[in-house]
Amino acid sequence: MIPSAFILWVLLWRLAISAAISPLLAPTKDKDSAERLLELQAKARENLEKALEERALKTSGDYGGHGCTLETLKIRKEWRTLSEEERRNYIDAVYCVQKKPSLLDERIVPAAKGLFDTFTTLHINQTHTIHNNFSFLHWHRYFTFVYEKVLREECGYEGEHPYWEWGYDVYEPDSSPILDGSDYSLGSNGAAVERNETWVLWPPPPFEPSREYNSEFPAGTGGGCVHTGPFSDMTVNFGPISQASYRRLEGKFEYRPHCLRRDLNPYIGQHYLAFNWSVWVIEESTDVMGFQARITGDRRQGHSNYQLNKFGAHGGGHYFGGGMNGAFSDLYASPQDPLFFPHHAQVDRIWAIWQWLDIETRKDTLYGTLTYENLPPSRKGTLDDLIDLTPITDPVQIRDTVDVIDGPFCYFYE
Repeated sequence: MIPSAFILWVLLWRLAISAAISPLLAPTKDKDSAERLLELQAKARENLEKALEERALKTSGDYGGHGCTLETLKIRKEWRTLSEEERRNYIDAVYCVQKKPSLLDERIVPAAKGLFDTFTTLHINQTHTIHNNFSFLHWHRYFTFVYEKVLREECGYEGEHPYWEWGYDVYEPDSSPILDGSDYSLGSNGAAVERNETWVLWPPPPFEPSREYNSEFPAGTGGGCVHTGPFSDMTVNFGPISQASYRRLEGKFEYRPHCLRRDLNPYIGQHYLAFNWSVWVIEESTDVMGFQARITGDRRQGHSNYQLNKFGAHGGGHYFGGGMNGAFSDLYASPQDPLFFPHHAQVDRIWAIWQWLDIETRKDTLYGTLTYENLPPSRKGTLDDLIDLTPITDPVQIRDTVDVIDGPFCYFYE
């Protein structure tokens, strides 16, 4: 039985969904799927709050060492539900992090000019052990959490980290509150670049000639520098990092200043990020192997839907915003685009909803090895393995990141 507060919350969000999705642009199934996703989130949150209530009763206020309670639970909100003041505070905090000094030796990482670049460096250096492997979801959950903590502790940000619900924006991304180039957005699309190609061919990384295949999709609507709004003045210091240069370990940390590029692609958005895709990921995944395969497009699984889901919602989001040449779609250096963290908060949201629909069987389960698609071959990952974000923070074990109300975490989504 869903409490009355949840019923009111669901009704209000249904009104918001109807207002956010244009009836002229979105098919009926998208509206239905948007409502279904909201229902799944409400049920997951009900389960989570019930667990916190039971924890409080069992521990009589001691909480058994767990600091997360109903009273301390933080709620992450979707970007467009934030007030203009809240959005501006977040934007200012991101600018602040960019201006903070780097924690790295510039002789070793010449491109790391600030604290923001320190995050990018960690992602570059660990790319092949944090994607399409056992720790992808856990690593990025913790990475986003630590970034949020830095925004708060170093730059005075007082809110919770926002997420970006892609489903609202797959038809008219240029009109999205997060991408419309207003003072309260994360900047605009890239300037339109005239291109002759009708289709873009892109073999997903890592480059393996014996296993290559191509995904075809039309070029996006931008391609140039972000031209209006916040971060149109941003200098990107890394990349683009090609697969070949990374595999030779040459040039990945070189200082190559250039503008922030984006190439919004509605085709990619509608194919990978519409509400029905998020619902499909949650409802069709009965175990963590299936969930990871659907949200990342991990081709190892070989499930029947793979050919329709080559990038997954995770990769699809990166290509939706970055196109072929943007920082956001650079597998290695994608944290350079401020869209990275709201995007990964959304990936984490989908995972948290899925987990809390059946937390007993979905909390501690892992699937995969230490390396990207097990290349090179490596052992299976365990709960004792570490997530190492040194020098920003101390390492933690995977077991400390399996749940949003345990370890260092105490949050959920609305």
